[in-house]
Amino acid sequence: MPGNFHESYQQEIVEAPSERSTGLVFSAVALVIAAIFYKDQMILIASCSVAALFAVVSFLAPTLLKPLNLAWFRLSILMSKVMNPVVLMVMFMVAIVPTGLLMRLWYDPLRRYPEKALKTYWLDEDAPTDWSESMRNQF
Repeated sequence: MPGNFHESYQQEIVEAPSERSTGLVFSAVALVIAAIFYKDQMILIASCSVAALFAVVSFLAPTLLKPLNLAWFRLSILMSKVMNPVVLMVMFMVAIVPTGLLMRLWYDPLRRYPEKALKTYWLDEDAPTDWSESMRNQF
């Protein structure tokens, strides 16, 4: 039944990044930490040393970073499985729920509540009188 759906629901195989790129990312993070805590000499020296170590290892012997790369990759997959539903829930709560509540307060598009002043509930639409022109240029 693989040809019956528009989307494929199979799990994608995600490949881990290269060891060199992981080492460079850790080096960049250490440099950012050094830039943030530049007034504290101990943190500055330690983070610059870690950045230099990761940069040197990344270029000279990236295979040494394989265990760190796999651990970092597995952590990122776990974080995505946890954070994606959380982010979607927050977006739903921030955007959809308030819009729905405002719609219920000020607007009734389904006309759920009867209005006694109306003679009919039929809606007059501005429909085209020439039906042969209504279906042209659909796309």
